[in-house]
Amino acid sequence: MNQELIINAEEQEIKIALLEEGKLLELHRDIFNKKFSVGDIYLGIVKKILYGLNAAIIDIGHSKGAFLHYDDIGFQIDQMLNMISTNHIKKKSINHNNVNIQEKKNSIDCILHIGQKILVQISKEPISNKGPKLTTKICLPGRNLILIPFSEKIFISKKIKNIKEKNRLISYIKKIIPHKFGIIIRTAASNEIEEILNEELIFLINKWKKTLNNLMKFLPPVRVLSEVSKIYCLLRDIFNDNFKSICCNNSLICQEIRSYLSLIAPKKTSIIKYYQGNVPIFKKYGIEKKIQIFLGKNVPLDNGAYLIIEHTEALHVIDVNSGMNNHMMKNCTESERIDNILKINLSAATEIARQLRLRDMGGIIVVDFIDMSDSMQKKQLYEHLKEKMKNDRAKHQILPPNKFGLVQFTRHRVRPELKKMNINNKKYKNSPEDYIHYLEFVLKTITKNHKGIQLHIHSFVAAYLKKGLPSIQQKWLLKYKKWIKIIPRDSFEYTEYQIFNKKKEIISSSFYFH
Repeated sequence: MNQELIINAEEQEIKIALLEEGKLLELHRDIFNKKFSVGDIYLGIVKKILYGLNAAIIDIGHSKGAFLHYDDIGFQIDQMLNMISTNHIKKKSINHNNVNIQEKKNSIDCILHIGQKILVQISKEPISNKGPKLTTKICLPGRNLILIPFSEKIFISKKIKNIKEKNRLISYIKKIIPHKFGIIIRTAASNEIEEILNEELIFLINKWKKTLNNLMKFLPPVRVLSEVSKIYCLLRDIFNDNFKSICCNNSLICQEIRSYLSLIAPKKTSIIKYYQGNVPIFKKYGIEKKIQIFLGKNVPLDNGAYLIIEHTEALHVIDVNSGMNNHMMKNCTESERIDNILKINLSAATEIARQLRLRDMGGIIVVDFIDMSDSMQKKQLYEHLKEKMKNDRAKHQILPPNKFGLVQFTRHRVRPELKKMNINNKKYKNSPEDYIHYLEFVLKTITKNHKGIQLHIHSFVAAYLKKGLPSIQQKWLLKYKKWIKIIPRDSFEYTEYQIFNKKKEIISSSFYFH
């Protein structure tokens, strides 16, 4: 699938849009001088032990304090604490060889004490009123390798299926890996030449040495290593041969990206484009319109159906609504109705997988698909959803549909959820322009398969669509090569509409537009 990266550099931040086959797949913000990003390494101080939660609050400079659970403390904690402090860990630290403290070694107060210095890495950014989440399992990611200090284990990606290639990579890494370092071999390392792997390992080790030097220079709480910019993280983690274009409106960033690509993919530097147009880059590529359509409460699907997405902090509920198909199904046979429901559910599953990545939704997600009685169709839907979620980099687990037809799954989120509100830096409320964008999306789908289209809509909206030269109605004629007749209806609500085909059948109707 063809992918594009559109980068909008503004005064205070950079916005990055990842498109796949023209569809908005991911949207990221990189705020300049941002603190507490995933991957940042801090030298912190233990401020409080939470005995009931088996966790500790670590001071890394955040107002809320950062959270470190016992499960996020690695087996190499003793080595790390000894390195930080000239004093040995107090007697209540873990002694893995002493069977007499077997019961105590699962308690965080056997490892940490208040006032202790500790090296931690942010695994989850501050969300809502919660501080950052931490881990002591320090790792330094590269494109092909991930360096793990205080470890001597070698892991390899499960996605590398070729046994011969696996053995080649593990054998080579064993030759070059220094003492007291572990390595995770990433999927991108498959078929990579040994020289590149060696250069990257040297780079990561030097990065770790820089971190150790910073430990000596500064007093806690302090950041000792900052994760690279969001652009580099994306290119490092997802860049592949599917990328056909990287477009940015800042010449310096273009040069930096070209410099980075010359190292990881020198043959692809030609895809970098410097955008100098007068129209804002996100508007030029239609990203602003995509944000308005696909980040709202109601998300349209290509077949006239739509999703309704409701959010809480830890729970998200997604309802699949057949939309225009309610009218069409009345005239269908039972077998046609069953097939139509399956098609709608499969289309919804595809869009849900995209929405989770786009919004970075985390926690528990419950999806209410349209009811299906056929167990084989339920299985087909479940397998389709799993397939579409394969490319999601976030950890997730999907359960089969239960007896109520609900699909439940969890997804790990490391950053605040993306909404229109935090993209536009202001409280968002849908505007008339958003409603017109939504209508255009519906009409684009309908005009492919129907003739003699009539749009019945509120009188004020009808007047708005017809006014001007060229009017929006005339622009639709040029865009869709079909004349769309507009019928004013005084009895309709402002956002209510019905679309009829040549046979006077309703092929789409409105839902409440939020």
